[in-house]
Parts: sequence; structure tokens; C-alpha cells
Amino acid sequence: MITPRRLVRKSLGTLLGLGGLACCLTLLFLGSRTIMSIGGSCGSGGPYVVATPCPDGIAWIMPVAIFGGIAALGVYAASLLPVGPRVVLLAWPALFLSLGWAFLEAATSQPAVEWGFMICAVVFLLMGGVPLVFLFNRQALRSVFWGQAPVPAPPPPGPGVVRWTTSVTLPGDQDAPPAPPVDAPARASSRFVELRPQDVPSGGAGSGDLVGQLERLSALHRTGRLDDAEYAAAKARLLNGSR
Repeated sequence: MITPRRLVRKSLGTLLGLGGLACCLTLLFLGSRTIMSIGGSCGSGGPYVVATPCPDGIAWIMPVAIFGGIAALGVYAASLLPVGPRVVLLAWPALFLSLGWAFLEAATSQPAVEWGFMICAVVFLLMGGVPLVFLFNRQALRSVFWGQAPVPAPPPPGPGVVRWTTSVTLPGDQDAPPAPPVDAPARASSRFVELRPQDVPSGGAGSGDLVGQLERLSALHRTGRLDDAEYAAAKARLLNGSR
């Protein structure tokens, strides 16, 4: 996401950076060719007699072209947009290919080849031309001259727009799991307990048997296997049967 003000600022920086870099490279090429046309070296000022004085303006054109080109390249690199060409890497080939061409012109401008200039021309042309081999890669070529395609942002959810997800959270899924059921007390099953015939004596049971049966009923009542109503009914049954 880029604001309109930032877009304008970066666009102006890109224009000034590329324009300044092109102007500085042009001045450097013309200044180098001028110096090579007079032998490849010149001087001005100082206490000594200069054999070959520099043409007017060369003394300041060359430093301005060098340092101005570096500054312009920095402005362009700082003003790159999120999308678009990336020609920063072409500054190195542009510099050395232009200087190599200037040396080549100086080496072949005389009837006899100037081998000193020719060697410099070959070295500079190789330094500028070899890095261009990476442009044979289609991805690198696209990155330099066209840039990467922007990734489209997902459409905002709205009426008629469905956004798929890999997980679904239903209401209540985030709640704490229910506690495991606690075993009901043994008394809950007491209604299903039937007294066996031997538990309830017959009408002719003795007092010792009656006391034992009453103690057994009392133990069942204490452990919860018989509730109050069941205990009272069983006790009454025992007592009535003993008469």
C-alpha cells in the first residue's frame, strides 16, 4: 500500500536519479574521450610547467561527473517503487562499457593502433559486458526491466463473497469440556435390590434369626443400598413375620 504523496515523491526521485545518472555518465564519457584525444593525460596549475594542459572545464567536469553519478544512483535506489523496473544493476555495465568504448575510439583513431588504449578498452569492455550475461536468465531479465508482478490482495468479505477456511469453529467448541458424570450413589440402585428368601425369615424364625436380619437390614440402610422407605417396609415385614 502506497499513499499518493509517497507515490509522487518516489516518482520524482526516480526521474531525478535516472536523469542525473545519465547526465553524469555522458559527461564522464565526453571528458574521458577529450583527455584521450590529447594523449591520455593532462594537468593544470601547480608550481611545475605542465607539458599538456587540460582543456577548459575538464578539471571540474571529471570529479563532478564521478561523484554526481554516485549521488544520482543513490537517489534512484532510494526512490524505487514497490513494483516496476530495477535498473540499479545496470549502472556498472553502463559505466565500464562507456569508458571501454572511449578507450576503443582512442586506440583506433590513429593510423597505428595505440595498444595501451586497446588493452584498457578490452579490460573495460569485459568488466562491463560480462555482468550482462545474467540477463540471459528470463527471471532476471523480467526483474530488471519489468519488475515483479504485484500480489493481488484478497477481496474483502462482503455480500455475495465467500471466504473459504480450513477449519470451522462451532458455537460451544471453545467452552470447557463437561465434567465426567459422577457415579451415582449406591442407594440409587437400591430399588432394584430384592431381598432374597433367606434374607427375610419365615414366620417361624427365632429371635436370634430376627436380630441378625434386623442387623443386616440396618447395614444395608447405612451403606445406602436401602432408602428410608425400603428400610422401614423391610423392617416391618420382618417384625410382622416374627409374630
